[in-house]
Amino acid sequence: MTAVLVAIHLVAAGIWFGGSTALVFVGVPAVRVAEGESRSRAMRELGLRWRPLGYGSLLVAALTGISLAARDWESTAAFESVLAAKAAVFACLLGVSYLHNFVYGPRVQAEVRAGGPQPTRRRLVVIGWISYSLTMALPILGVALQRLA
Repeated sequence: MTAVLVAIHLVAAGIWFGGSTALVFVGVPAVRVAEGESRSRAMRELGLRWRPLGYGSLLVAALTGISLAARDWESTAAFESVLAAKAAVFACLLGVSYLHNFVYGPRVQAEVRAGGPQPTRRRLVVIGWISYSLTMALPILGVALQRLA
């Protein structure tokens, strides 16, 4: 049963990580060549299509990760510290992703539609890179956790 949980966890984490990487390095740069409303519409469509798959895989990774951590629990300070760090990074990722997708993303879309300056765009980009950095940290912490189990 543990092998099945590990496989499901890795596939789910891979979908989140790979999809996020594809968005950052392929999807967003491709959409940037568009202008105005078509750019905003394409960026919105990209996000709306990604959310069910991305957040679904993140949920599966979280649930299987909790189960795996409970099975491999080691009462050592190192294991507990890395597990706490991974949980904190995950919680931060959820918060930052929420800000990116549901707060600043819609603000930038409204600014594009208004046709004026887009002061929120820079903040959205920074939050996006923070989100991607947290995404990269999760598998690194997962490997460290597995080594300690």
